[in-house]
Amino acid sequence: MTYSESGFRWFRRGVTLGLIVVCNVVLLAALWGSGLDLDFVLTTSELYHPESAHCVGVAWADVSGVDGPIRVCSEWLDTTDPTGRVHSLLAGEPLAMSVEGNLYYENARNADQWALGLLLFTVAVIFLGMWTKRVLLTWYETRLRQHER
Repeated sequence: MTYSESGFRWFRRGVTLGLIVVCNVVLLAALWGSGLDLDFVLTTSELYHPESAHCVGVAWADVSGVDGPIRVCSEWLDTTDPTGRVHSLLAGEPLAMSVEGNLYYENARNADQWALGLLLFTVAVIFLGMWTKRVLLTWYETRLRQHER
């Protein structure tokens, strides 16, 4: 093993470790900057559906698109859920009403678009990291071969 092979191996390890750290910092900064609540996006944001649940609690709630508060089912038993736990509305999440009269979480539609954007950004960061590694390793290997001559 020559000195240049050992130096190249160390450079390759350093570039790999450096890009792992830099790419993760970029991804975490993008996640933090987007303000996306992954807990909200990745959990099922369920609502009461009369055909598959039984309402056990009603509350008044402000709903976008409706004048004044309306009564909504805030707690229900889902007949398709074998655990038998009581499901409830997410606290602090604004509700909206669709044209058909169905309730949905107002932030859920925007969150899906933000999650898709974050996924595409993650793919781009990974691709650019791999491309940068290839460019840096090619440059360093060329430099070492020139100095051996």
